[in-house]
Amino acid sequence: MRLATPSGFATEVFLLEGPDRELLPEGAWTLVGDLRLREAWVGAGMPEPDHALWVAVPEEEKKLRTVIPWLEHWASVPLHRDATVVALGGGVLTDLAGLAASLYLRGVAWQVWPTTLLAMADAALGGKTGADLSAGKNLVGAFHSPRRLVACTDLLASLPERHLDNGRWELIKTALILGEMAWALEMLQEGPVKIAWVERALAFKAGVVHRDPREAGERRLLNLGHTLGHALEAASGYRLLHGEAVGLGLLGSCLLAEEQGLKPFPPGFLEPLARRLVPLIPLIAPWPDCLPLLARDKKATHAAGTEIQCILPRSGEPAVQRALPPQAWESPHARLLSLLHQETVRA
Repeated sequence: MRLATPSGFATEVFLLEGPDRELLPEGAWTLVGDLRLREAWVGAGMPEPDHALWVAVPEEEKKLRTVIPWLEHWASVPLHRDATVVALGGGVLTDLAGLAASLYLRGVAWQVWPTTLLAMADAALGGKTGADLSAGKNLVGAFHSPRRLVACTDLLASLPERHLDNGRWELIKTALILGEMAWALEMLQEGPVKIAWVERALAFKAGVVHRDPREAGERRLLNLGHTLGHALEAASGYRLLHGEAVGLGLLGSCLLAEEQGLKPFPPGFLEPLARRLVPLIPLIAPWPDCLPLLARDKKATHAAGTEIQCILPRSGEPAVQRALPPQAWESPHARLLSLLHQETVRA
């Protein structure tokens, strides 16, 4: 099924059950794929180019050094300017493959075939590619939109439950940006992720990206939960999965919004939100470990990170943007931990 996107949108979006070789590039192409998916890809009858790269890229290897061998390999093939790179994997791999495609010959076409719920719901769409530096996450990258996104839900079947929950947080983020509390509460309940949720999140993001492709205004809303989340993720030594860190960041953002005088969230929402995050308590870094990472956040609006562009959700209303100092997150960080510990007592 091809999803409806704005007229002139740079990426065709398809949501299917299983892989379809008809959606692969018509001309010359190569593949960068997650090694764990090779058997499933070939087993589904999908072609494997002679010069395919099957790789393992853990979160801590989301670095520029990882893509240099890929670029050297493409040059040795050689891969020409009219070729297309197909990226098959989760968000780390697809972010890096898109970055590599943007660099090779100053930009070759690429397709993204996301294979995790996190990538399907968010990371794969929008053309933001990137790698991490020691100073922080995604501090180097390029805007390079894929020609086509193909999300195959059958490829989610092998994911551990933790990784499915990891992707759920990006869907909940979308509901909070829109202020749609009923949808957010529905997704907080136990039970399988619904494909209709993914469709809705992709359609929303496509509209935002089309209106603001370079993240100059509205698109910054998509960073909801990521400011504190990125700091917690890095400070945990990446023991927190990205979506889990975003979930913690969403709770922190709700608390920060209240402290900034915005419409507060009722206990009927904050409590189930906190309840889902309780298992992450041992992975939450102390505040002094988070502050330096927040000060170096890529959304900092002033020199030396004196202010960060923060996204603040509101109950029943769309989220808003506000520039705040990194220290503004100290109280939400403490209150977040307090709420989580309260939920352990209730349990």
